[in-house]
Amino acid sequence: MKKILSLAIIFCCVLAVPVVAAMKSNPANDNANQNNKSDLFRPIHATDIKIAKKEIPSLDIIKEMKSRTETPPGQDKKKKPSVEENAATGILGDALNENANKYAVIIGICDYPVADAYLCWADGDSLNMYQALINSGYNSDNIYMYRDTVPNHPEITDGPATFINIKNAVFDIRDNRGLKEADEVVFFFSGHGGSINDISGDEADGKDEALVVHDGNNITGISDDMLKDWFSNFATSRIIFIFDTCLAGGMNDLADEDPSDNGRVVVMATAEDKSAYVYSRGIVGVEEGEGVFSHFFVNEGILQGWADKYYEDGNHYGQVVIEEAFDYAKQNIPTRLKRRQTPVISDMFTNDLLLGYYLPVS
Repeated sequence: MKKILSLAIIFCCVLAVPVVAAMKSNPANDNANQNNKSDLFRPIHATDIKIAKKEIPSLDIIKEMKSRTETPPGQDKKKKPSVEENAATGILGDALNENANKYAVIIGICDYPVADAYLCWADGDSLNMYQALINSGYNSDNIYMYRDTVPNHPEITDGPATFINIKNAVFDIRDNRGLKEADEVVFFFSGHGGSINDISGDEADGKDEALVVHDGNNITGISDDMLKDWFSNFATSRIIFIFDTCLAGGMNDLADEDPSDNGRVVVMATAEDKSAYVYSRGIVGVEEGEGVFSHFFVNEGILQGWADKYYEDGNHYGQVVIEEAFDYAKQNIPTRLKRRQTPVISDMFTNDLLLGYYLPVS
């Protein structure tokens, strides 16, 4: 599969324009078609998607974000903020068994075959997430990596980020890998989001959110209802979803409905009716592009370790938990962007989840 990415991780991006108005629907009139189970296995046609493109901040905000060279002020590593204000608790949750397996589906798309939809030079968000998982003990053979049709670093890809490739990867983990209750699964997506007419009639506003993908020529979509169905009947509830798109908050339908499962965490770059922003569109030969959320959550927060904040009984973790990375990203998105982009999280995991964390069998 992939070769391990060097520690000199490159940076990615995601483009932008204002979020377009969501499509309206009449669930009462559409239920006959929307409740057809087969709809959850077919790609959504481009004409049915309203693409919500990421926004480009003003030049002064971009310079502000890039001017920091050290951990921003306010990261007091010994002070534990209240749980009500933060996702992280400062207490490690359940560890994996030493024999547990770890799987991931990583999707990063920059180059869309649509006018004004190009995101960035190269796909750094997915590359950074890939390296973060490798650093956490994930085996590259257990990481399904789907990116642009012609990506940079072609040795670190399993092919283009098409509807069928993504669906098959999820089903392969669910049905063919001998998945166990003790295993861990990550699903990461960076690219465009969108909205569609409500597929199942379960949305009060008449719309579902969708991930926008393509096959090199045609735009298609994967709705939140589809993902919810694809991830049903998983042997493990320890599943971490990370979405860096506009309208990402609509993916909270993937949250585990049973809190006793001690399971799913859904990390979303922004609310379901809000935009997401670009950190860098990339400069050929200098840097790759990134989304604002992924830059702070994955790159600075996890890879560079700047989100590592808490002590437990006087002992420092030495690694960044998902909730710390979320808190860090939420705190460090510039104030002037937070009117349009404020990260949200749905966390059913008890205390803090450290990717790949296991206790050796004694």
